[in-house]
Amino acid sequence: MFGRMDKGTRCMSVLALLTVASLLIVACAPMAATPAPSAATQPPAPEEEKPTKLVVASFYPVDKVSGWDGLVERFKEKHPNVEIEVQVTTFEQYLPKLLSQIAGGVAPDVVAVENTPFPQFVQKGILEDLTPFLENTPGFSLDDFFPHLIDRYTVEGKVYGIPYDAQPNAILYYNPAIFDEEGVEYPNKDWTWYDLLEAAKKLTKVDADGNVERYGWDICGNNWAYFVYSNGGGIVDDVKHPTRSRLDEPEAIEGVQFYVDMMYKHKVAPSPQTLESLGGYQATANLFIAGKTAMFQCGFWIAVEHPEEFKDMGVRIAMGPMGPNKTRAYPTGGTAYAILKSSKNKKLAWEFITFFLGPVGYEEAYKAAKLGAIYPPAHIPSFEWYMQQPIEFVDTLEPNKEALNYIIFAPADLRWPEINSKCVQPEMDLILRNEKPVEPTMKSIAECVNAELAK
Repeated sequence: MFGRMDKGTRCMSVLALLTVASLLIVACAPMAATPAPSAATQPPAPEEEKPTKLVVASFYPVDKVSGWDGLVERFKEKHPNVEIEVQVTTFEQYLPKLLSQIAGGVAPDVVAVENTPFPQFVQKGILEDLTPFLENTPGFSLDDFFPHLIDRYTVEGKVYGIPYDAQPNAILYYNPAIFDEEGVEYPNKDWTWYDLLEAAKKLTKVDADGNVERYGWDICGNNWAYFVYSNGGGIVDDVKHPTRSRLDEPEAIEGVQFYVDMMYKHKVAPSPQTLESLGGYQATANLFIAGKTAMFQCGFWIAVEHPEEFKDMGVRIAMGPMGPNKTRAYPTGGTAYAILKSSKNKKLAWEFITFFLGPVGYEEAYKAAKLGAIYPPAHIPSFEWYMQQPIEFVDTLEPNKEALNYIIFAPADLRWPEINSKCVQPEMDLILRNEKPVEPTMKSIAECVNAELAK
């Protein structure tokens, strides 16, 4: 087994064994605990968001818009302690109420602003400049919105509102079954007023007593401005800084006269009186759905309001016709969302706006909407996304997109709502009812507007 060892060797072996044993004991002994870092060196725990109420105010029931609930739910996934409250006030009382709330320290955070009174909101100094937010939000910059729309809410280089929808009064809806029945070619982007008139004559149906059973064409809201703009005319000389009216110019007078003649000379379009007897504003869509109008011009919102009926009819759309000189221009309205200067939650308010008016909001709206019928986004990436989705209630969105290059807003002047009510609308209503002649009345309107602008 083992050989014999001398005394020195035995001593060295014992020493070696003791050394090994001591190492084993140390190795098997429990290690001393590492001292915990001081409080100063520990990473801070993520701060839980404090319970917050974000108030969104509007002049229409925005919380009833398709996808609102889904949008809020998605927002609350990221901000579980944030409550979204919606305040709805009538259009007439909207701004006075906001001013009262600001004075009382109980104003909302996010506000809807319709484009016509927008200058009043800016003049009151109640809106936050959103330019810094846009400059620091990837995918939500100035370049991500249709230029004409973002420009409406820009004053002296500062953006005060983010446009919501993109739907000018430029869509020519038509019923292909009626066109096929009468052997009339479908509308196309090269149509002018004259093509429209000739087609409308062929599509209009009159009974033996001379009563119109079906009109060839109509335009929602008796929108005479379309005929002024597409004839190269204008309501004022400068939309942002008007100094005089252009309604006394030949282009404007000829345009309105053409529209009046469509109603009373050619009898291819219903008069205001006829539409009022059939229910007013909604009569335009109702006549079309009932097959009593072959085509009509309006904004995309009409299709959003009647997607199932339009699908059943196989409705198609084109851009509204150009004027006689190939001028293309369309009146438009629209709404933006802004942040009040008085808001104590500006960062959160901006994040909500980017949700609402960006991809998240529109995806939720699309999922919740009947047949995917939603207002076309003013946010270009969202608009492009929407164009790629299945849409069953019309054949295409392309005319709406192209028409955005030719839109004209109402004058952006603090005084314009009052001037319009005093000088323009009452007299224009009499023209459209064929109770006053076009040319002298429009010249009178222009004189009134000029006098008011000169004050």
